[in-house]
Amino acid sequence: MDVTALRAPARGFSLLELAASLLIAITLLGVGVPAWQQLSDNNAISNSRTQLMGAMALARQSAIDSGIHITLCPSGNDQLCSGDYTDWHNGAILFVDNNANRQLDSGEQLVRKIGAQPRVIIQSSSGRRSIRYSPDGSAWGSNLTLRFCLPDGTPLNRAIILYGSGRARLSPTLSNGDPVTCT
Repeated sequence: MDVTALRAPARGFSLLELAASLLIAITLLGVGVPAWQQLSDNNAISNSRTQLMGAMALARQSAIDSGIHITLCPSGNDQLCSGDYTDWHNGAILFVDNNANRQLDSGEQLVRKIGAQPRVIIQSSSGRRSIRYSPDGSAWGSNLTLRFCLPDGTPLNRAIILYGSGRARLSPTLSNGDPVTCT
């Protein structure tokens, strides 16, 4: 009996096939990882903007519907406005501001908490440390620009521009056309 006829044919990769497969995998990773990182960064900015834009829309509509002042401000502890225009990424609160003092006092209703955004830097204009909507839906004061930036300074930075009328718009630039930057 011929023993060589009983052996199964050899299976596996040759060294050349293995090297070619590894080269293809490394090339795909080299192209895919940066694209995935940019997609992830873009999603972080978009989610942060959507969350704050939704809170602003809710605040405006609540002020109109209830006929009282509604305030949105940065807050790291979900209880007090921080008063720091560079602190929006640590969270924010939306509350009924019966006495229009821009602080959540006892007896005033907390409407919504906006969670921290650890991957995104969010800053408002230095003169506007909170947003107060009046019963007519306006948010008078200087125009407000909320800036959304990534720590590494990528060109994905975006903004929300709020006008005194209470209307807000999304923008890839500042209101004067300059690129969005955070300090």
